[in-house]
Amino acid sequence: MVACLHCLALVDGAHRFCASCGGSLSIAPESMRADAMVGRALPGGYVVQHLAGIGGMGRVYLAEQTALGRTVAVKVIHPHLAGDEQAAGRFITEARAASRLSHPNTIGIYDFGRTDDGQLYLVMEYLRGKDLARVAEEEGPLPFARIVDILRQTLAALEEAHDLAIIHRDLKPENIVLEPVRTKKDFVKVVDYGLAKMREAAPGAALTMPGFVCGTPEYMSPEQGRGDPLDPRSDLYSIGVILYQLVTERLPFEAETPTRLLLAHLHDTPIDPRVVAPHRAIPDALAEVTLRALAKDPNDRFASARELSDALARAIGLELDAGASCIMCQWRNLVGQKFCGECGAPMSAARRDASTPPASMVHESPAPATVPSAPPSSAPASEHPTLTRPRVGEIAPFVGRVDDLAWLMARREDARAMPCTAHVAGDSGMGKTRLLHEFLARCEESGDVIIETGADPSGAKILGYSVRDAIRRLAGLPIDGGPRAEWSTGSTEARRGLQELFVVAAAAGASASHGDMTPADRRHAIGEALRWAIVCASERAAQDHALVVVAVDDLDDLDGVSLNAFEDVMIDPPLVRSLIVVTHTLNLLKTEAGPGELRQLQPLDAEIVVQLLGPGAPWQALSPLYVEQHMQWTREGAGEPCTSVIELVDQRLLRLDAITRDVLAALCVFGDDADEHALEWALSPNVDEREIAIALATLRGARMVLGRRVAHAVIRRAVLASLSERWRRELHASALALVGSDAPLDLRAHHAAGAGDSFHALVLLDEVASACARFGDHRGTISALRRALDLARLELSRGELEDPLAAMVTFGRKLGDALADAGHSHDAEGVLREALDVS
Repeated sequence: MVACLHCLALVDGAHRFCASCGGSLSIAPESMRADAMVGRALPGGYVVQHLAGIGGMGRVYLAEQTALGRTVAVKVIHPHLAGDEQAAGRFITEARAASRLSHPNTIGIYDFGRTDDGQLYLVMEYLRGKDLARVAEEEGPLPFARIVDILRQTLAALEEAHDLAIIHRDLKPENIVLEPVRTKKDFVKVVDYGLAKMREAAPGAALTMPGFVCGTPEYMSPEQGRGDPLDPRSDLYSIGVILYQLVTERLPFEAETPTRLLLAHLHDTPIDPRVVAPHRAIPDALAEVTLRALAKDPNDRFASARELSDALARAIGLELDAGASCIMCQWRNLVGQKFCGECGAPMSAARRDASTPPASMVHESPAPATVPSAPPSSAPASEHPTLTRPRVGEIAPFVGRVDDLAWLMARREDARAMPCTAHVAGDSGMGKTRLLHEFLARCEESGDVIIETGADPSGAKILGYSVRDAIRRLAGLPIDGGPRAEWSTGSTEARRGLQELFVVAAAAGASASHGDMTPADRRHAIGEALRWAIVCASERAAQDHALVVVAVDDLDDLDGVSLNAFEDVMIDPPLVRSLIVVTHTLNLLKTEAGPGELRQLQPLDAEIVVQLLGPGAPWQALSPLYVEQHMQWTREGAGEPCTSVIELVDQRLLRLDAITRDVLAALCVFGDDADEHALEWALSPNVDEREIAIALATLRGARMVLGRRVAHAVIRRAVLASLSERWRRELHASALALVGSDAPLDLRAHHAAGAGDSFHALVLLDEVASACARFGDHRGTISALRRALDLARLELSRGELEDPLAAMVTFGRKLGDALADAGHSHDAEGVLREALDVS
């Protein structure tokens, strides 16, 4: 069966014409092959480039303002809505409401008008980021600190809107976009003011009648559901729903119909978040803020966006906008502003005052703090090394993690009696890998059998790579799995899992159908294979009365097949003396961690930070990565370092010469397994072998590269974000040519997409999605299909595909099915609606 491109009806693929509409199955309709808006010039000098997305009100195009060379987004109302007065009125409302707002966290509106044929259009800021719904689906569950940071930025945008008597009325994760910027991990843009209500408008200007309900039922306040007059506290209720959803991974109310959902918001009491998601260990203060925001009576909620923002900050122990109050007029400004927005006074003095530690936190002696020559007396010298600052290129001392290391050692002792699991969680740069390596060094001293694995070096998430690597090393198998005779001690299920991993998944053509196993059967068999390998290792360890320690670093970066396998084995480990230690950003696994299995790393204490960085250091808790980058910065040259890790890394990258930056960029694109031959292949003829060797030595001295591996994912992200599109494509094209046609599907698809070889990439991504689906890897399937859909959209303007709209329909339908299979019905609906509109 295939889908007719004209009516989307399912028909026999052997037929030439659709039995439903009579359209040709081999020729796409003219409306799909051309878009009248593409290439069109609009008043104001805007030239439409290509279609970027489709929503309920209209299509969004990428355009260029030729006079300024600025990329913008143009939203055009659907033709079938142009005659609808209410729809046109809401479109105009969006333009009026958003144009009055100037907050950095609100999308910017540049222009508004009608085309020659009467279509309404809106020119606005072009956003390159992902909406919060997609980020939560791909990266969730999100750390509490990140959730609070995102919502506080959203509330800052709402504070300005509410001050101007504008109520958004349609706040939901899809209308909160996270922009990728260097200075901050997440930069929020609040979008879609199409349902905004300007409270001072005349009654006759209302777009909805009294009692008429509009909005998204899942996020509507009780008074909005009743059709009552609204005030800013209605938006705060919607923020409460989003907060509840992010911390628990489910909505506070769910129902089969919108009417029942509205009734639930009106009458039902939400279950306490701590009861819904006990595995998340939600702080009591954060749970109480969530429930207060969801109060039925607006008078019981927070009174303003600022009050809710401050409550969120206090709930996770943040200081309230330190350094943001003007010393002249006390106006509260955004953190990072150089001058007060109210009186124009410089903010630098205020920041200096805020960075000075309270008198109760400093030594009584007026002398400046110095780096101690001996460890603190509160802990043994072996646990607290002397805090002397290292030279350039040296690793920073391992400090501030005594309790965390002791917790891991206690889990190791527990594993002598029964199999145990240990989760080490924390934000990026919190020192998870360093702690893991310090722990494994102690295990090695004790004679344990240690197996450490992680994501594949290429970063392409090759199907089954990590679990295959772990099994091979645990069971002592050759790199290709060896002959089946070496699997003889395994159960039937374990041998089937080994067959799937080493014969099927490792093959270049892994998308073909093999056997009659279901995805659930394959997942179970691979889990059995991993359990068998741990038993094999335990038999070797038993000879020396040792322990088997399996360490998996950066679980977030693993391919879905490996992630599923390790998750299954951690839930039901083999009954041997073993310890499985995993690191991840927070509680990545969907299953509940057992009692005492989770350890969340915190920033280094302010006292340790000052001891490491010396006098003048900020008196505040900081991540180990920032401390290390700060130390390298101060020893590489003069200048005041930035206050964020990403910005600090960017500063250090700018100090590198052009050749060294090119070598580092090639390493980031080619992956951690790239050698000098690969680098020479990528950079020749402009860079020779000697220059590559000098560049690598420079990068190792700066601790940006360890061996041939980029030192940290933050450095890799900063480098990739700084690459031009042309240079990125050239590097991926070189990598694709180097790996050849025998490389794994995932790797070839990764480089083909990066190289801009869209036709090749779409074919490969389709095969990758099929392979992931056969192994029950929903995340991998969705990721591959989403990337394919994005490529198809891009081809609307590039023109390298013969029929990009047909590709959009095909991959949109497949992505919608995959999202529905994974339980993401809301996202599936949006994707399928876009495919239907295109068709």
